[in-house]
Parts: sequence; structure tokens; C-alpha cells
Amino acid sequence: MNSSIETSCHIVADIGGTNARFACVHVGQQNLHAIEKFPCADFPLFIDAVQAYMRSLTVPVDGICLAVAGPVEQDWIDLPNNHWAFSRRELEQDLSLPVTVINDFSAQVLSIAALPDEEFQWIGEPRPPREPGGITAVLGPGTGLGVAAMMPGGDIIPSEGGHVGFAPTSAHQSQLLEQLWRRYERVSVERVLSGMGLANLYWANARLQGQERELPAPGVTAGARAGDDLCRQAVTDFSEILGAVAGDFALALGAYRGVYLSGGILPQMLDVIDVAAIRKSFENKGRFQPVCAQVPLAIVLAEHPGLVGCAQALPRK
Repeated sequence: MNSSIETSCHIVADIGGTNARFACVHVGQQNLHAIEKFPCADFPLFIDAVQAYMRSLTVPVDGICLAVAGPVEQDWIDLPNNHWAFSRRELEQDLSLPVTVINDFSAQVLSIAALPDEEFQWIGEPRPPREPGGITAVLGPGTGLGVAAMMPGGDIIPSEGGHVGFAPTSAHQSQLLEQLWRRYERVSVERVLSGMGLANLYWANARLQGQERELPAPGVTAGARAGDDLCRQAVTDFSEILGAVAGDFALALGAYRGVYLSGGILPQMLDVIDVAAIRKSFENKGRFQPVCAQVPLAIVLAEHPGLVGCAQALPRK
């Protein structure tokens, strides 16, 4: 979506654990221009990546809005899945620009209303109501697991919901947890619902078969695609756990208007992930099964939802 930009712009950036995505937005608009993706590992400091992107521009920059994977309430921003850390105040001084910082999943939830329907793969029959109101939640596996919600009035509840404890829902998942306790003192849902999590599920399933095997997430996905039994089991476990956790957050947040599954992992797994298992686990809530059965559930297909959400957070004038 690269194009020439003739007027001043704002920079929007979606900073994940692995990649930093940048784009420009005309003042008062939300269309993305000059999209670039930089591997975080290529830059010792965050400001190095920002300045590299700014050098590629030919127009003045009026401000920056950053969506970062981590807490943003304090001036000091320390990304838990990334080696970058910076002071928002110092960044403003060094760049001589106003800097806004929001949580990356605040950006994700902001993107939902701005995306057309074709950017969603619906799982099940329910769809969001036409009338306004209700709570919307977004969660998604990438380098970590992000969670956020939007209230009926538009206020956003950011969270670190990816760090709640993993609660097995079957005997097999209990066995997986016992294996994962050998690796981690505490097993959060992020340890099983992320790129690292998919690799952990493969490792734990291998141990249950008396094997000691490791495989990164792309290899697990490729193996499932090729019919490897261990890889397929890891993907099935991932699907079932994702649905269960999404249903838990639907109930915990009262997100009955809709739950959206985003993040960097799912678009790469669309041909192997078990959407039926996701929906079944999402609804498997005992006495609240009828409630969850009516909640819309979708996978976000958009390539850059974080940048779209950042653009929504910019001043409109």
C-alpha cells in the first residue's frame, strides 16, 4: 500500500514482540500509506527503528501514535516480549514530536468497527447486532497473547489477560499442564496460545509419547499441513484451548456483542486450525452454554489491524 504522500502526516506504529510495523496517515484521515515492517531484532533501540522509518518519508511528521505489546500506563515502556524499552517523554524530546502510546490490543479493538465485513471469518451463525451498545472483546495469539475490550460508550479496557493461568478443560489438557510445569513454574495461557505456545504444545505432546522433541511454531503448522500426527495434535489442542479461553473472556468481560480472534498466528494457520473445535470449546460453559452460543465469534483476516486501530486513535483534526 505504498504511495506518495503530499501533505504532512502522522506516523502510526504497531510494535509486537517480533516485528514493528509502521505507516503514515494524512491528518484527519485514517487511510494507511507507506507501510513498512521491520524486524525488531535488527535495531538495538526503539528510536533507531522510528528514525529509520522517518528517513524514508518525504513529508513533515506531525506526531506519532504507537501501539505496543505491554503495559502503557507509566512513562517507561518496557516490552515483555521484546528487548526494547524507552521513555515516552524522552522519545518526544529526541524526536521533537508529540508521542501517544496505547496498548497493542487497544489498537486491535479500535480496528474492529473500521474493518469491512469481508475482513472477518465468522465462526458459527451469530452476528453482531445492528444497534449500538454492548461490549466487544479482542484476543489474539502472536509472539504473546493480547486481550482488550471496548465498552458501549467507546472506552477501552486494556489488559494483560494473556497472563492469567491456564485452566485445563479435559484430562488430556491436564496431562499437558503437568508436562509444562516441568518447563515453567507457572503456566499462563500465553504459554500455550502464542507462537511459543504452539511450540510448547508440540513439546508437551511429544513427552506424553515418551519423546523429547522441539519444533518452532512455523514447523508445527507445516507439519500439521503435511499430516504429521504430533503436529496435528498440537494444532487441535491450540484450537480447543483458544476457544475455551475466548469463551472465558466473553463471560468475564460480558462481551456478548462479539469476540474477535486476532494476532499474528491465526492468519498463518487458517488452513489447519479447527474452527469447529474453537466454537465448541467457546460454547462449552456449562450453565452458560446458551449464553455463549449467542455470542458472535470471528477471526480477523485484516493484514494490519493494529495500524488501522492506531489510525482510529489519532486526532480527527
